[in-house]
Amino acid sequence: MARTGKQAQRNAAKLMPSLGVSDIDRTLGFYRQFFGFKLFDSYELDGRMKWCWLRSRGADLMLQQLSADEQITLNPAIGQSWVLYIQPNDLEDTHVQLADAGFPVSDIVLTAYGAREFFLSDPDGYELWISVPAVAADDDDEDDDDEGIKRSNDDDDDDEDDDDDEDEEEEEGWRV
Repeated sequence: MARTGKQAQRNAAKLMPSLGVSDIDRTLGFYRQFFGFKLFDSYELDGRMKWCWLRSRGADLMLQQLSADEQITLNPAIGQSWVLYIQPNDLEDTHVQLADAGFPVSDIVLTAYGAREFFLSDPDGYELWISVPAVAADDDDEDDDDEGIKRSNDDDDDDEDDDDDEDEEEEEGWRV
């Protein structure tokens, strides 16, 4: 069945997770230091950041500061049984940096589906799977980097925010 113009327009162009967090400054520092995210946009109320949009190459992530009343603890429910996959430029280096900072990271494993991965939780308990997928031998449409990671040729490389240089110095001392 062919799609009509209106149906094609309804297709999602991008999916962007938004995480409710207990300390937005701490969580922002975590994703900046270990995964290279840059602040793209933010909202402040009474001089404190309440929401932000982060970018790193083609990846986007939003963080929202939750009040104490909004922070609830539930046994994992169906809606909470999800993880964030993050594909770093260098799996081993990211693993070492996180371990050196005191995060309990798993060993790097080779999965049944050919990816190399390790696992940890972010400062708010969100499960992260740090993963380098297997590269399909017959897919020559995209560029391979040194790690064998498939990357699309997005124009999102201009997301960099040079105003973040001051914050990067502070984040180097991250410890769990």
